[in-house]
Amino acid sequence: MSKITTLTNQLAVLGYTGFEISELIRSVTHGRTLHQLNHAALRRVTNVLEQYVRLGTDYVANYSK
Repeated sequence: MSKITTLTNQLAVLGYTGFEISELIRSVTHGRTLHQLNHAALRRVTNVLEQYVRLGTDYVANYSK
């Protein structure tokens, strides 16, 4: 769970709003809360958040010059 918190904080720093982050998570969990998920589902959430952090970081690196 702390990894998910770290990733959501990174997304916020990259400019994602709380609503956008919640919707990313909701799209992976199909509306279930994180506490209702098993290990595999939590890993899927982590993978998606990591992907968005990479995309956001790449975007900032390429367009903030």
